[in-house]
Amino acid sequence: MRRFAEIVITSLTLALPCSAWAAPESASSPFAVADEAAFFNQLDLTRPDLLAVREAAEAQDWTRAKQAWARHLANRTTPQWIWSRRDRPAFQRIYDEKFGGLARYTNAANQVLARNFTLLGVQKQLAHKVEWLQGPIEWTHVLSRFGYWDDLGRAYWGTDKTIYARDFVDLLEDWIRSNPVPAKVSNDRGKHGSVWRTLEAGIRGQSWFDTMELFMDAPEFDAEAKYLMTRSLVEHARYLHAWETTFRNGNWQVCEASGLATIGIMLPECKAAADWRERGLQLLVEHMQKDVEPDGMHWELTPGYHTWVMYQFMAVSLLCKANGLEVSGLLGRHEKMFAALAAISRPDRTFPPVGDAGIGKQTIKDSMGRGALLYQRPDFRYLAGSNCVEDWVWLFGPGVCGQFAGLPASPPAFTSMLLPDANFAVMRTGWKPDDKYLLFDCAPWRGGHSHQDRLQVTVFAGRDLIIDSGMCSYDQPWSRRLRQSAAHNVVMIDGQEQLQANPELLAWHTDEQADFACGRVMADGLSHQRSVLFVKPGYWVVVDHILGQGNHEVTRLFHFPIGPAKADGHAAHTAFPNGMNIQVQSVDDAKLEMRTGMIATGLVSGGQAPVVALISKGQLPMTLTTVLLPFVAAGDLPKATAIATGTGLNSAIRLDFPNGQRDEIAIGCTNGPLAIGTHQANARALCIRHGPLADAVIAIPASE
Repeated sequence: MRRFAEIVITSLTLALPCSAWAAPESASSPFAVADEAAFFNQLDLTRPDLLAVREAAEAQDWTRAKQAWARHLANRTTPQWIWSRRDRPAFQRIYDEKFGGLARYTNAANQVLARNFTLLGVQKQLAHKVEWLQGPIEWTHVLSRFGYWDDLGRAYWGTDKTIYARDFVDLLEDWIRSNPVPAKVSNDRGKHGSVWRTLEAGIRGQSWFDTMELFMDAPEFDAEAKYLMTRSLVEHARYLHAWETTFRNGNWQVCEASGLATIGIMLPECKAAADWRERGLQLLVEHMQKDVEPDGMHWELTPGYHTWVMYQFMAVSLLCKANGLEVSGLLGRHEKMFAALAAISRPDRTFPPVGDAGIGKQTIKDSMGRGALLYQRPDFRYLAGSNCVEDWVWLFGPGVCGQFAGLPASPPAFTSMLLPDANFAVMRTGWKPDDKYLLFDCAPWRGGHSHQDRLQVTVFAGRDLIIDSGMCSYDQPWSRRLRQSAAHNVVMIDGQEQLQANPELLAWHTDEQADFACGRVMADGLSHQRSVLFVKPGYWVVVDHILGQGNHEVTRLFHFPIGPAKADGHAAHTAFPNGMNIQVQSVDDAKLEMRTGMIATGLVSGGQAPVVALISKGQLPMTLTTVLLPFVAAGDLPKATAIATGTGLNSAIRLDFPNGQRDEIAIGCTNGPLAIGTHQANARALCIRHGPLADAVIAIPASE
C-alpha cells in the first residue's frame, strides 16, 4: 500500500494578541478545513495585501473576513491565470468573428440548468439537487470533473444572464457540502464511484481556476461562494500533497501533480503554497524525465493518454510562463511528444486506437496545432489542418487564429519510422489521405491501459482496412472483451490468450523500395516471431514463425472494418463498392474461417465486423505466410503461390499480377543466407521483382 504523509496542523503564527480565534480543525479528516477560523489560519496573514483580511480575522468577524478575501481575489493582479477575464471584450470579438459567438453555449448551459447530463455517451436526467454518487462508476467520476461548468461560464459571458452564474454557485456549494474530504486518501471506486479519486481531485485542482476566472465578476459568485471554493481547493491540495510522496508511472500522477502545482501557483497566499507548488512541479519534471520515452512516446504507449499528458504539461507550463516561473526540465521532451504522435498518425490525421486509446477516429489536428503554435514547426502545422480551434483561444489568447494562419506548413521529411523505445514501427507511402500505412506494434506491456495486442498489425489505405477493435467507455460490460487477444490482429495458440511476455524487436529497416520489421515474443516454451515486409508502394507480406514442440492449433486473426466482406479459398477481402479494399491471402495450408467480432463505434456503441481467421493445425515449428494487399479493382489482384526454399523455416512465395509483374519473396526466420533462383543474399528478406511495375532486387540486410 502507498503511504500518505501525515498532515501537521499548525497554529497561526502572528506577533499579535488575540490568537484564540485559530480554532482546531475537524478531527474527522486530517485534510479538512473545518471552519472559517481554520481556513484563515491557512493563509499567511502577514502579507501586506491581506491586511484587511487579517484585521477581520483577528476580530473573528468572518463575514467581513470573507468579503475582504473575495475583494482580494477579484482585485489581485498576481498570480495570473493562463488567460484573463480582463480580456473579455477581445474574447467576445474573436468568438463573434470565428466561432458563432459565446451565446451559442446557451443550449449546452440550459441542459446543465435542467440537470440533463450526457457524459461518456450516456444521458441521465438528475434531480436539481444532484445525487453525486450515481453509478455507473466512470459516469460518476466524470460528473465530478465539472467540464460542463465551462458551458455555464461561456454562456454567462455571451448573455450576462445571471441564471448561469447562480446555477454554477448552486452546484459548487452543493458539491462541497455533500462531499466532505475523506479522512484517508483512497482510490477505491466503491459500488457507485467516488468523487474523491485522486485523479478527479487533480483535474478539479486545475479546472476550478478556469471556472473561477469566468465567474469572478459575477455578483452571484459572492464572498461566501469564493470562500467555499478556495477552502475546498485548499483541502484538495492537502489531500493531493499527502498522496504525492513518490513517483508513479502513468497519466494519473501527471494529472494529480498538475492539480497540486496549479493550486500552489494560484493560491500563493496559503502558507503551504510553496510546498504544494514545488512538489507538483518536481513530480512533473520527474515524469518528463522518466515517463516520457526518449523517442517521445508516453510510458503507457496509448495514444489517447499520450495526448492527454501532452496537454497537462503544456497547461502547467503556460501557467508558469504567465507567472514568470522558470521550471528547468518541465518541457524537456515535450516537443518530441508531438513528433512521436505525428510519426504514428495515420494518413487521415487520426491516431491508431492502440490500447485504451480512445473511441473511433481520434484526430491529431488539435494537438498538432498546439504543437505548431508552441514550437513553430512547419510539419506540425501541416498536420494540424487549416482551421483554428476555439479552445486554442483560451490557451494562447484571442490573437491565436492570426498567429496560426501565419505559420508556414510543410509535410514531415520522413515517411516510414521506428519509435525505438515504444517499438512502434510505421510503414507508409506518404502523408496524403490516400497513402498506404501499416502500424506494427511491438510495444511492451505498460499497465492497465494495455491490450493483448503483441505484434499486431493495422492497415490504412484511403480508409481503415485492417483494424484494431478500439475501446468503449469503461462502464460498458463488454469493454473487457476489447482488451483480449481475440479483438486484435494477432496470433493465438490453442485458442488461448497470446503469450504473456514483452515483445523484442529483432530488426528494422527502411529505404525507398521496402520496409521491414521483425519482432518476437516468447513464453511457456513457445515463441512467436512475426516479420513484416512492405514492398513499396503496393503490399505487405507477413510471416509468422511459431516455434516450440508438440501439436498445436495456431490462429492468425485479421479484423476488417464494419462492412461487406467475401471469402474464396485461402483469401478474403473487404467488398466496399467504392474506394480501396484489402485482400488477406494465406500462402500455406491454413483453413480460412470468417468470424465476426465486436468493435467500438462510440463510447457506448459497438458493431459486428468481419474477422478473417486463418487456422493451422500440426506439429511445431510452423512457418505461416500472409499477404495483405490493398486494391481498387479486383482484377488487379495477383495469384500467390508458395515456392520451395530448401532451407528449413524460411518462407518463399511468388506473386503473379495480371499485368505481367512477378514478385518473388523470401523471408528468413533468422539472419542467414536466402536464395531465390540464382539470387542469393545474406539477408532477413529478399525480393526479386520483374515486370512493368518494378524490375529490382531488394535485400533487407541481415545485420539490421
